[in-house]
Amino acid sequence: MRIYLVRHSEAVGRIPSMPDTARYLSAQGRVSFREMARRFRDAGGLPTRILTSPYVRAVQTAEILSETLRYGGEVVVDPRLSPGFDVAMLNAVLDGCPCEREIAFIGHEPDLGGILSRLLSLPQGYAMRKGAIAALDLPIAEDPLRAGLAWLLTGDRRIEDPAMLVT
Repeated sequence: MRIYLVRHSEAVGRIPSMPDTARYLSAQGRVSFREMARRFRDAGGLPTRILTSPYVRAVQTAEILSETLRYGGEVVVDPRLSPGFDVAMLNAVLDGCPCEREIAFIGHEPDLGGILSRLLSLPQGYAMRKGAIAALDLPIAEDPLRAGLAWLLTGDRRIEDPAMLVT
């Protein structure tokens, strides 16, 4: 099974009168993520399911990904992907999707970086940049709580070696 960890793209800044859940993608965030979604498609990303945090910026990121891929399914809003999402919740979600081959999870930091660090056994940890996408193959036969890194798209880089994941 392949999973994609997708950090939402750049959002508007914090405004005291706006709840964090309502923050939406900035114009630059929309433009840059459309490019990232094209790179994702060109890298062979083709999720059979797209799940997203209910926060507006994550839903908008998921919608851009869905449109770019011409994804035929429904983008599913899953409250478990709200801030606080961790490996245990990831496993619970995966247990509910046994037939899926490729699942994209759109969420937040530090959650996704923590999951990536745990699954790749990165002792120094890793913080995913806004709009970054990691492709992980689950599980590694010797350890069901580990994954193999297929690639990570961040900025204009494609990283395939976990040793190159330096924050």
